Amino acid sequence: MIEGAVAAGAGLLSPVVAGPALAYAIERLPRQWRRTTEWIVIGGGALLAVAADLWSAGPVSGAIVYILAALPGLITFLVWRSLLATTVVSCVPLYFVISIVTRSGPLHAPEMALDRLITVQPAWMLVYASLYVFVILLPLLVVREPDLIRRAMQAYLTVMIVAYIGFLVYPTGAPRPGGVPGDGFAAWALRLAYAIDVPYNCFPSLHVAYAFVSALTCYRVHRGVGAAATVWAALIGVSTLYTKQHYVADVIAGALIALVAYAIFLRGHRRNTLSERETRRAPVRALIAAVAFAATVAGCWVVYRVAPADRAAQELAAVRGTRRVPW
Repeated sequence: MIEGAVAAGAGLLSPVVAGPALAYAIERLPRQWRRTTEWIVIGGGALLAVAADLWSAGPVSGAIVYILAALPGLITFLVWRSLLATTVVSCVPLYFVISIVTRSGPLHAPEMALDRLITVQPAWMLVYASLYVFVILLPLLVVREPDLIRRAMQAYLTVMIVAYIGFLVYPTGAPRPGGVPGDGFAAWALRLAYAIDVPYNCFPSLHVAYAFVSALTCYRVHRGVGAAATVWAALIGVSTLYTKQHYVADVIAGALIALVAYAIFLRGHRRNTLSERETRRAPVRALIAAVAFAATVAGCWVVYRVAPADRAAQELAAVRGTRRVPW
């Protein structure tokens, strides 16, 4: 576990340090060679990492760490040439590293009376899972102004760092039940989420914090889109309780750090710097994100109908029990 954590830490730092140097070297090449060289470097690095795993008495965590941590950071820098964006992307896998560090120690449970009254409701999994489109695709589609993009990344990075500190100082475990009731699509999806996601790192809720940062960023572009997104972010917060991924205290803390990040980085952005055309198109772009999420749900439903009820979750659980992976 310690080896995996150290390797992950090195992998997270590598794109931030090596990315600018690599980009500088590529910029010295003739223009027609640059893009091809970038993808050769990225693809070659991934192949070497996988080959190292196969060559060793593996599997070891090196290739997984590279693919999950260093590779996304390198791609981000080569595409955007932004250290800020690279840092945000590269810090995401620290979530799993922290869970490795804290899982062996005592875990806290900030349970309130309200938590005991809330029972698991698999149907809320459909709202819970929307974050992964909501927090990435929605702002990418709606937000086009460079200064607001920079401010949003600063807000994301801030809530991430604050949450990571909270995970280390106050390690918590999710209030998951012994089993998920029901046999339908929603219950299948919740079991799959339990198999994929680690049941640690709950206070404060990054799920909630990310959702509100995304919504409030969109609010700086279009009030109507932002208001609708904020309502949905609140529903995502509720969904974390009914899926038993978080406690009430986690949700409140996640929302608070998002509001603080908004006050520091986003509130000062002036809407009059945006063109009328960009503002007018924001609702249409938000609708595209909603359609993308609906398509994702439809694809998962097809998988659910084709595969045996819990085969995917069982296979993931078996893999995590027999192979050395970084979560």
